[in-house]
Amino acid sequence: MKKIQHTLIGSCLLISFFFLPTKLSANCCRPSLLSLGAGTFDTLRPKERMLQFQAEYKWSASWHGVQPIACLMFTEKGSTYFCLGACYDIYLGSYLVLTPSFAPGVYFKGGGKELGYPLEFRSSISLAGEFRNCHRLGVQFYHISNASLGFKNPGEESLVIFYSIAIW
Repeated sequence: MKKIQHTLIGSCLLISFFFLPTKLSANCCRPSLLSLGAGTFDTLRPKERMLQFQAEYKWSASWHGVQPIACLMFTEKGSTYFCLGACYDIYLGSYLVLTPSFAPGVYFKGGGKELGYPLEFRSSISLAGEFRNCHRLGVQFYHISNASLGFKNPGEESLVIFYSIAIW
């Protein structure tokens, strides 16, 4: 199952870059973006790895380029994480967008992993190709941790493939 997930994620990412147009607009105005993604929760720990899904919304409003985001993530075992934070788009050439973000949020264990405290912090980096219509296709890696506020702090890492739809 895990080998299939990794093969699927790698294949989708590789294939997706072949379909990117050769010249995409780095000058898109900043629309709001609704991103839907799937990937692995606890990616770096093979024995604990599980499937996850997420939805993320990035507002078009910005302050010196910093945009607010909201994210909802859930795993196949019922763990749920909701966060609100900020991100910043860095254009690398004409179509690649690197986006670091930080977001505090609330984690509910469900039937999944115990992270030690309900307040968790997500540090994220994503790399995406941006199409002419400002939609994006990319990969995101993030770490969730409670910064040692709880009785334990195992943290977790996620790897997600996402597609963002520009909302005008």
